Amino acid sequence: MTLVQDTLEREGLWTVREARRRGDLDAVKAAMPALRAADLLALGALADEIRTVDVGADVRFCTQASAAERAAYRGVFVPRAGKTGFEFLREVAIARITAEPGECVRVDWDDAGFELSQVALGFGANEIWGALANKRGLPILDEEMKKVKGEGMVSLQALKRRELSRLLSHVGRNVVFVETSDAD
Repeated sequence: MTLVQDTLEREGLWTVREARRRGDLDAVKAAMPALRAADLLALGALADEIRTVDVGADVRFCTQASAAERAAYRGVFVPRAGKTGFEFLREVAIARITAEPGECVRVDWDDAGFELSQVALGFGANEIWGALANKRGLPILDEEMKKVKGEGMVSLQALKRRELSRLLSHVGRNVVFVETSDAD
């Protein structure tokens, strides 16, 4: 048995994993007490395994969605409001584990913060929504430019996209930027 298998077994999650693999979502949802009580890292490992099978390595960043597009979203949205970081990550993992196969799990970095949203990607999330912002949290405007050695004037939004792509490529993820309601 591998370390992950042993941990999932010890936490009572191996049967949940097997039910999920069979597509028995009723059995998965019936195990909610075990999901709520399990070690957070074990739960995250299970959710990330399911994310890999369900939706692969793509991470979708939706940076320009209107309030109406956000409200019309058909995937699973996990809000942070009122939760600690650990509670939020548990909810993201549970959302992935109990979601229909192939369904997207979204977090909003305006709500959760960018760093916690990045961590949520390891707990089953595969979409992050929020405005591209600078280090102070202020939105980056379309016309903002920066001089880059060897490249001349470059859009700050393009630089931020490049930074996000590089960051996530180091952990084996592919970044897909979505500008409109095609995030549905």
